[in-house]
This record gives sequence, C-alpha cells and structure tokens, in this order.
Amino acid sequence: MFTKDYKFRDVYFFAAAAEDDKAVPQRAIEGTKGWIECFDKASFKGYVFCGGVTDIGDIKGKESLREAYEMGLGIN
Repeated sequence: MFTKDYKFRDVYFFAAAAEDDKAVPQRAIEGTKGWIECFDKASFKGYVFCGGVTDIGDIKGKESLREAYEMGLGIN
C-alpha cells in the first residue's frame, strides 16, 4: 500500500490549540505514531504543543516557540 521510495525519515509533530491541557494533543500524537509504524525507515522524533492559542498573535512569547526552534536546530 505504501511506496518504499518515500523520502521522509524523521517525523516531528507540532500542534496548537485553544485548550491548554497537556493531554489535548495526545490522541493525535498516538495516531501519528501509528501511521509512522507503516514506514520502516521513518521514526517519530518528538513533538511540541502550544495551548491557549485562540487569536492571531496569542502564540507570541510562548515557551513552545522556543522549544520548536530548538528542535528545528537539531534537525540534520
């Protein structure tokens, strides 16, 4: 069903939501991990979640932005 010539290897999950509870993205993360299991060469490398985001600009100054930036720096 899936091609063996896929280019992705490292998968990162980034999510924002109005709710601020750390449990909010867990079902989506688990679903993503299940999808990744279909690809032998791919692996889940991490995630960043930013809650409390409902309007334009709400994410500004959030610690999650720094986390995402730092995670991006580590991508080869």
